Amino acid sequence: MLAIIALVFGFVPLTGFIALILGALAVLFGLLGFARARKGIASNKIMSLIGAALGAAAAALGIWGITIVFGAFDDLTRDLESIGGESRNESAQDEGGNANDVGARGNPIPIGETARVGDWEVAFNNTALDATATVLAENQFNDPPADGRQFAMGDVTVAYIGESTGTPWLGLSFKMLGSAGNTFGDGMQDSCGVIPNPIDDHGELFPGAMATGNVCTSVPSDQVEGAVWIVEPSFSRDGRVFFAVS
Repeated sequence: MLAIIALVFGFVPLTGFIALILGALAVLFGLLGFARARKGIASNKIMSLIGAALGAAAAALGIWGITIVFGAFDDLTRDLESIGGESRNESAQDEGGNANDVGARGNPIPIGETARVGDWEVAFNNTALDATATVLAENQFNDPPADGRQFAMGDVTVAYIGESTGTPWLGLSFKMLGSAGNTFGDGMQDSCGVIPNPIDDHGELFPGAMATGNVCTSVPSDQVEGAVWIVEPSFSRDGRVFFAVS
């Protein structure tokens, strides 16, 4: 009964999580029933196997539905970003001063030079605009970038200059701004997986302490030319700074 109900929910993407839960329970109870039948305690071996099989199918449908829902939300987010891209780009350029100020989109911080971002000093040492081979070689379970995309990886040095302590992955946000005005680093398709020496692996830093590591994001290949890095305090757009990739 659980499997049949789960199958009904499984055909509706929005209720995929219900199908996944009920399907998993159906598989569990089906296997338990099969075990009891083998011991001679019960006589429903065939029905238990059918229930387990249908439960597995329902769970698979549930996963399919959940994937569709999250994919739809991701597409909606990107569409909204595209609609409001022009106004956001103007805001990003003017934030903190004129668009030609050092650190603005039109005049990013050059490679090797340091800029203050909140309670941090940040410098990009270099950027590999196509680090796909490096990332895939780092871990056998890494997935390749989506069609039409490539991994861009930057080598960055950060120093904490605040009054207490700071942790890079908590204190700083790294994104790449593509040439068409889209940002990459927060979306479901933007993850690179396991990368060598990630900056996020560094722990708490006291004032004056430094750390060097990599940041990475998946970027459409047609937006790499003319892209820049965006670094800003986490959970805030105040004090965002643009860094050159070359």
